Amino acid sequence: MVNRLILWYSNLNITTDRGAPMSDEIDYEINHDDEEHPRRWRFDWLLPTFLHPRRTLTAVAEQEKPVWMLPMILLSVLILIYVLAAGPVRRQAAQMNMNNKLPPGFEYWLPEEQMRYQETVSRSAGFFTTHVTPALGSLAGLWIGWFLLGSLLHLGLTLGGSRSSNLGALNLAAWASLPLALRAVVQIIAVLATQKIISSPGLAGFAAAEPTGFGAFMASILALIDIYLIWQFILLLVGVIPLSGLKRGKAWIITTIIFLIILSLRALPAYISMQLSSLKMGGGFFFF
Repeated sequence: MVNRLILWYSNLNITTDRGAPMSDEIDYEINHDDEEHPRRWRFDWLLPTFLHPRRTLTAVAEQEKPVWMLPMILLSVLILIYVLAAGPVRRQAAQMNMNNKLPPGFEYWLPEEQMRYQETVSRSAGFFTTHVTPALGSLAGLWIGWFLLGSLLHLGLTLGGSRSSNLGALNLAAWASLPLALRAVVQIIAVLATQKIISSPGLAGFAAAEPTGFGAFMASILALIDIYLIWQFILLLVGVIPLSGLKRGKAWIITTIIFLIILSLRALPAYISMQLSSLKMGGGFFFF
C-alpha cells in the first residue's frame, strides 16, 4: 500500500480536461538548464516540487552545482517569523508559570535568595530567552539536520554501490524539506490566531503523560512525526532513485535507515532535556 502511494505521488501530474499536460512550459522550466548562465535560485521549482515531484526532483538530482540555498533560506526565514510570532506568547507563559509555581518553602528563603530567584524569573522571560535562544536553536537544528541528512544519505548510497555526489544528496535533502515550510506557515497562523504555543506537536499525544526511560525517548520521536515529516520522507524516496541510480528497493531501504537515524538524532536533545528537567535539585535555589 505504501509503495503504491509513493509511486502514485511521484507520477502525479496536473492535466487539462483533455488529459494533456496543462503546459509544456512546465517541463521546459524544470528540465532546462542554461549552461551559459547557470541558475542557483530556482523559484520555478517551488510549486512543481509539490505538483510534479518526480520530474522536479529528477532535475534537482541531475544538477552539478549547488541549488540547495533557496529552500534552506526559505525555511530559515519562516523559522524566524515563527519565533517572532511565538516570542510574546512564550514570554507571557513563562512569567505566569514562574509566578504561579513558587518553589517549596519560598517564604523561608533569605531575602537575597528570593531576589536572585526573581531575577532568574525575569531573565527566563526576557527577549534573549524567548526570541534569540529559540531562533538560534531552531536555525542550528535546521542547518545541521540538513547537512547530516545529505551527508549520511550520500554515505549510505555510496556504500550501496551508487556513484552519486555529496552535492547531489545535499540538493535533494534541501528540496525534499519543502513540506516543512508549509508546516512553519501553519504554525505561524496557529500561534497568531490562538495566542498559544503548540504544546503537543506531531504524534506526542499518543505518548504517556509522564514517560520515563525508553518511553521518554519514543515520546521525543513521536513529537517530531507529523504529516509534513512524512511528506518530506516520501519526497526523499521519490528523489533518491534518479539520484543514486540504484534499484528502487535498495535505494528505499537505505533512505529509510538514514531517515530513522536522523530522526533519532533529532529526538536526542529533547530526550536529554526531559531527563534533566526531571532531576530534583537540592538546596533552596535552582539556577536555570
